[in-house]
Amino acid sequence: MVNVMNEIRLIYKAAVDAVKPGQLVNQAVRCLGNVVTIKEELEIEVDKNCHVIGFGKAVLAMALQMDTIIGHHTMKGIISIPHGVMSQYSLPDQFLKRYTIYEGAVNNIPDEESLKATKEIEEMVSNLKDCDVLFVLISGGGSALLASPVDDLTLDDKQKTIQLLSKSGANIQELNSVRKKLSRIKGGKLAQLSYPATTVALILSDVIGNPLDVIASGPTVENKDPQNRGWNIIQKYQLENQLPVKVAKCLSFTSPRNEISFDHVRNYLIGSNLTALQAAEAHATQIGFVTAVLSDHIQGEAKEIGKNFAQIARIVAQMMAKSNDQHKHMEALSVAAENLNVDPRFCCTLERLIRGCFNTRKNLCLIGGGETTVSVRGSGLGGRNQEMVLSYLVETAENPASLDELEVVFLSAGTDGIDGPTAAAGATTCDGLFKEAQAQGLDPITYLDNNDSYNFFHLFQQGNYHLITGPSGTNVMDIHILCFNWKQRNVSL
Repeated sequence: MVNVMNEIRLIYKAAVDAVKPGQLVNQAVRCLGNVVTIKEELEIEVDKNCHVIGFGKAVLAMALQMDTIIGHHTMKGIISIPHGVMSQYSLPDQFLKRYTIYEGAVNNIPDEESLKATKEIEEMVSNLKDCDVLFVLISGGGSALLASPVDDLTLDDKQKTIQLLSKSGANIQELNSVRKKLSRIKGGKLAQLSYPATTVALILSDVIGNPLDVIASGPTVENKDPQNRGWNIIQKYQLENQLPVKVAKCLSFTSPRNEISFDHVRNYLIGSNLTALQAAEAHATQIGFVTAVLSDHIQGEAKEIGKNFAQIARIVAQMMAKSNDQHKHMEALSVAAENLNVDPRFCCTLERLIRGCFNTRKNLCLIGGGETTVSVRGSGLGGRNQEMVLSYLVETAENPASLDELEVVFLSAGTDGIDGPTAAAGATTCDGLFKEAQAQGLDPITYLDNNDSYNFFHLFQQGNYHLITGPSGTNVMDIHILCFNWKQRNVSL
C-alpha cells in the first residue's frame, strides 16, 4: 500500500508541475528584437513602451518570466499576490526596480493591501496612451487580490457578502457575478480604463469550462451578465435580509450598461485544469497504469462528489476483478459517472479499458478535475478536497472498494497547494481507515458533519494521509485521482 500511496502522490505532482506559471508564459510569449509574439497568433511592435499588471496566486512566477522575456521593454509593473508568496522566491534586483509588489488577501479574502494594489493599478492603467502596450497577468485568486468596491460600499461590506455566499455553497460563477456588480474594475471595467492602449491578457484558468468572463471576475472581458443576475443569486440562497443594506441596494439596482469597444483587448488562455489532467495521465501511463481522464468539469457539493467517487471505485473494482455481470455493473457505472459530468459516450471506452485490465492484470488510474463547494454547517476547519476525501472514507466504511486481489486509493487536492483556510493541499485515503480511525478514538462521521476534515486528517495517524505541499505558485482548480492496483501482478505483462 505504501508504494501505491507514493505513486498517486507523484501523479498529482506531475499534474501540478505541468501548470507552473513561468513555464506556461514561456510557451505563450516570445520576443525577438522589437516584436513580441503571443501564442504564434499576435505580433506587437514594442519599444520600451510595455507596462505589466497582474493579480492572482500564480502571478509572481508569471511576472518573473515576463520580465525575462520583455524586461528591457518594460517601463513599470504592478502585481497583487497572496500574502507570503514573496518569501518563496529570490527576486532579481532589476525585477524589484521595475515592479511594485503587494501581498494581501489572507485566506483569499480582499483586504487593505488588495485595495492599495488595485488603486495603484487603476491610476497607472488610466494614464496609458494609444502608443502603450499593457500586459495583464491573471490567475486564480485574482478576484480577492483586485479589490475596488463601487462607490458607497466598504471593503467590509463586500467581504461579508462573499463570505455569506461561500458558506451557502455558491459556486465560483455565482460568486464572481456578484463581485462584478460590486466592483469598479471587474467585469470588463479594467479594459475600459486601459483604452486606448493595446491590452493583452494572459490567463491561467481556475474555473470550470474556462469562461474568460468569470476567471478573476473577468476584468478584461466584456460583461454580458443580465443586470439582475447578482440579485437573483442572492435570492436563490435566501440572503436578502442578511446583506449589508448598501450591498442589497447595489445588487437590486438596474443601471444602463456602458457600451464600449473591446477592440484594443486580446485575451489568451495559457493554461487550465485540462493541462494538468493530461500531464497526470501521461505520468500515470509512463509508470505502468492504464489511464483515463474522466472529466475536467467535476463540480457540486464536495461531500456528494466524494460519495460518487466511492461508488465508481466499488463498481470499477468489481468489474476489474470479475468478468461476469458486466452489463449490470455498466448501468451502475453510467449513473455514477453522470454525477461527475463524465460524457456518457466515454463509459463505453472506460468499459473496454476495465476489461483490458481484467485480462492483462494491469493497474488502472482514473483522473478527474474541477472545483466543488462546501455548504458549511459545522464549526470545524477544512477545505473542499479534504472534505471530499473524508466523505469517500466514510462512504467506503461499510462497502469497501478494495477486494481481496485489488487495492484502491483515492486522492483529492488543490493544484495551488492550499485547500480552504488550511495548510494542506488535500488528502488521500484507502479502505480500512474508518475502523483504524475509530480505534484511535476519532469518529470520521462526526468530523465530516462538523466540516472538520483538516483536523481529522491532522490527528489521524500523525497526519500520514494529509497531503501538505505548501503553496505551489499555480492554481488550476483541483485534481482527483483513483488508483486500482492488483495486489499480485504478473510483472511480465
